Amino acid sequence: MDEVIRTAVSAAGLDPAQGRPTVAAGASSNRTGWMAVREKTAAQSEISAICADLERQGWTLNPNGDRPDASRSYKRGGWYLLVSTRGKTQAPSTTSTLTDSQTYLTLTGLQLNLSDIPLPEITVRIG
Repeated sequence: MDEVIRTAVSAAGLDPAQGRPTVAAGASSNRTGWMAVREKTAAQSEISAICADLERQGWTLNPNGDRPDASRSYKRGGWYLLVSTRGKTQAPSTTSTLTDSQTYLTLTGLQLNLSDIPLPEITVRIG
C-alpha cells in the first residue's frame, strides 16, 4: 500500500520524501498514510494528478459523498484510500503551524474486513 501512495504522489510531480508518513512504520498492517504541507494554489491540481494515477493503478472512485474540491475516496480489494486537503482548523495540534496560503495534502489508506464487524440482528414480522 505504501508503494501505491509513493507512486501516486510521484505521478503528481511531488517527492514522497518531502512529506511524512502518518502511521509509524510497522505500527499497523491495515492502515497507512502520507502527509505534506502544500501551497493551496497547487494542492488541487496535485490532488487531481494523484487521483488520475490511482485510477490508472486500478482504484475505483467512490461516487458518493466526496467533494471534488476537498476530498476523494477510492477502493481496491479490501483497501480504502482517502485523498484530501485540510487547513489550519483541522490540522493536528502536534504539527507545525500553517500559513493562510498552505494546506495539508493527505493520503490515508485503511484495510477493512467488513466480515469482522458484527451486524445487529433484525427481526421481521410478517402479517
